[in-house]
Amino acid sequence: MAIETATETRLDALRAQLPAVLTTGYFNTGSNGPIPSVAYEAADAATRHELDRGRIIPGTNEGNRDRNRGVAALAAGMFGAGADEIALTHSACEGLNAAMMGLTWDRGDEVVTTTEEHPGLLLPLGLLAHRHGVVTRFANIGDGGSDVVAALAAQITSRTRVIALSHVLWSTGAVLPLRDIADLARENELLVVVDAAQSAGQVPVDLHALGVDAYAMAGQKWLCGPEATGLLYISRDRFADIAPTYARYGQFESSGYFLPAAGAMRYEIGEFYSPAIAAQSAALQWLRDEVGLDWAHDRITTLGADFHRRLATIDGVSVVTPAHAMAGLVNFNVTGWRPQEVAARLYERGYTIRYVDYSPCTVSARASVAWWNTEEEVAGLAGAIADVADETPARA
Repeated sequence: MAIETATETRLDALRAQLPAVLTTGYFNTGSNGPIPSVAYEAADAATRHELDRGRIIPGTNEGNRDRNRGVAALAAGMFGAGADEIALTHSACEGLNAAMMGLTWDRGDEVVTTTEEHPGLLLPLGLLAHRHGVVTRFANIGDGGSDVVAALAAQITSRTRVIALSHVLWSTGAVLPLRDIADLARENELLVVVDAAQSAGQVPVDLHALGVDAYAMAGQKWLCGPEATGLLYISRDRFADIAPTYARYGQFESSGYFLPAAGAMRYEIGEFYSPAIAAQSAALQWLRDEVGLDWAHDRITTLGADFHRRLATIDGVSVVTPAHAMAGLVNFNVTGWRPQEVAARLYERGYTIRYVDYSPCTVSARASVAWWNTEEEVAGLAGAIADVADETPARA
């Protein structure tokens, strides 16, 4: 009991720093996570400094550059990479575009992906088809809980250049065996580009151990940063293969010739809003120092499994997420109800979730079970879903 009390006390203190989770049963981190107070305060202080002192005074550019590199170093330490391998982005999708568009393509080259990918990856692949005649081959991996490696291997041909896919599927919640997929890629001399929007902060990530070439992370989801923040890992072994796609002041070094900046900074696109980066830095430090990623990952796994078990016992509810390959995303359907109707009904009952309705992905309602959720909230959400399953939707 003493251990449980200590855990509850710690959780209460951490939840107090996430005001949004105190106003609703917050189960939509897969869209946007809650902002911690320290991130808000950092953004507010940075905005106030710009208001009071001006946005460009002596030392501003140097300070911004040092701040940005500090965020890259912080993220590198958290996710098992070198500081020179991390670029700042405005979203996971931006990172995917930078990685995919930076490669040199020939007409007829192929990318292998899966049938359950987010538009943030599929749309860049469509652009590659339009611009360069690149062919996308789809591996049907079902819910992601079966032999994903075999399904991918079956799609590889002599023209395949890249395997591009998610670490955690947005539409089924499955955690894919990324290390095994990277091994498959190496055996076939392919690159691996990863949509990490749902993985960074939700599951353990050691980039060097995973062996991937590019890993595009979202800042506003499980990492609790503001919108328009993200991170892109490019293995230093691939700097020569992936070229910058965007040229801006400060991204190149000039000494008679223009050369790409050292390391992954060369992949950064556009300018960064100082208050947003200040908030991102504060959120990452808070997750590392006060929350602890190992503790967060363990709690997400435990709560997610508990929620999955509860849903599996409810008549009229079918769980999409494979129980043996999951973390905190749990996708499900309620017989007779459209996913958007389920989400709306649960919001009326005090629970915020979302729904996935993007073809050809699996259509479902989705709950994001995070470390800040309480056991009581998890049980309450499952109970509310059971109540919905007992009702008949009212439709015109």
